Amino acid sequence: MNFFGIIALAFMLGIPTMRSALARSSEPLIEVSESDVITDQLPPAIIKYDKVTITLDIAYSTLPGYRPLLLDLYRPDNGEKCPLVIYIHGGSWTTGTKRTSGHFTDFPAVLASLARRGFVVASVDYRLSGEAPFPAALQDVKAAIRYLRANAALYDIDPDRVAVWGASAGAHLAAMTAFTGEDMDFDPPGMQNAAESDRVQAFVGWYGPYELSSMFEHATAPGSAIDPSGPLRFFGCTREGCPPGVFAKASPIGYVGVGNPPTLLIHGADDTTVPASQSSELDKRLKAAGISSKLVLVDGVSHDWQGNNQQATANASRRAITTTFGWLEKTMLKGK
Repeated sequence: MNFFGIIALAFMLGIPTMRSALARSSEPLIEVSESDVITDQLPPAIIKYDKVTITLDIAYSTLPGYRPLLLDLYRPDNGEKCPLVIYIHGGSWTTGTKRTSGHFTDFPAVLASLARRGFVVASVDYRLSGEAPFPAALQDVKAAIRYLRANAALYDIDPDRVAVWGASAGAHLAAMTAFTGEDMDFDPPGMQNAAESDRVQAFVGWYGPYELSSMFEHATAPGSAIDPSGPLRFFGCTREGCPPGVFAKASPIGYVGVGNPPTLLIHGADDTTVPASQSSELDKRLKAAGISSKLVLVDGVSHDWQGNNQQATANASRRAITTTFGWLEKTMLKGK
């Protein structure tokens, strides 16, 4: 039987031919996992920005039942191991993103400018009050630190020089992170990168709440302009009260002691959302404990560096950035 006869017989008998085999081989190989897939398989986007490489949406934590937690990474194009600064956004533990802060029109450009000074900068997302209560967000920040230390060689990070910097609710989380390094009470079950330390070497707080029982009274007082629903939910509270001991456990001021890192606190003197006394009292406690602490009160502005007009807001915002960057350079780059 010739070749064409064999092909005809194959069609009649249903035997795969070369053509049908080739057709099947061109079909995509679709892989299926035994469990739900929660990690995005597309690689993070990489952007070159004025001597800085920005890698967007790196998944630093994937927890069953939650969205992947992402960070943006800003690295100077200098080929050196650099100190790491982790930025934690505000938003009453309820809203906010890793790419916005207060009145800054282009906050990623601000973070890139810090990277150009010789830092690797990570801006992180974390679980909000509608997703999980305290201490979930704190655990997320600690997870980001451990992830970045575990990948220090990949990202040109000096793992021995790590700072946390936060604004408002982010300042609270940054302070809790700074003052509870390697505190096993906040370690979740099945912690990732468990061999890495979550201890940090510096802390910057912008207009943060550090003693929460007085903040609860402030937020729930008659006539308060603050909507406390998100923060109350975050701490498992209602307007009538909170679980016993929750504010003591969640207040950074209660963890002040030997071993806390050098601290910079900046606050608007006229802040009506988080009173400036929150920063001044923390500064006193730190100094009494022998910890290096610097307090800067910015006159004439409220929360988010909000002034009486746009120029006042801009001036205060720029002063906060200049002070923060200068302090980080002095604290983290000294001896380099």
